[in-house]
Amino acid sequence: MSSDSSPERKDEKVESEDRPEIVERLAKFYDEFSEQDFDDLDELYDEEITFSDPVHQVYGIDDLKEYLKHSMENVEQCHFAFTEFMLNDNQLFISWQMRFVHPKVSAGREVVIPGVSHFKLRDDKICEQEDFYDLGVMLYEQIPVLGYFVKKVKQRMVPES
Repeated sequence: MSSDSSPERKDEKVESEDRPEIVERLAKFYDEFSEQDFDDLDELYDEEITFSDPVHQVYGIDDLKEYLKHSMENVEQCHFAFTEFMLNDNQLFISWQMRFVHPKVSAGREVVIPGVSHFKLRDDKICEQEDFYDLGVMLYEQIPVLGYFVKKVKQRMVPES
């Protein structure tokens, strides 16, 4: 029996076939994000894209390309796995998990960040994107001394049982 007929591969293919074309295009683009050529971004995003995340907000395809290129500097690996999506008319929500490795973050170990993106679509392209994720998990908790204190504060916020 070949590996393509294993239950895991079969489920993966069925899931992929059930996703709308825009979700497939996004999944392909963000799969190995650190190796992405951002010059092809205008095939997916509108020229007048508005993009925001907890770190930055940019307007226009050229600024988005520069922001994404800059965010991937020195990143050794970055992969997005889409877990769920909801598409309604011209709005799309995707929950995802980002896994990245950067030599100066978490001593070079893989960091996993869950998040969700809200997209607005126009003419089969993304005209607005807003990403939501915990910047504390992504950055603050990865800094040795600061991370220790952030984790301690979080622990104190949870009631003891």
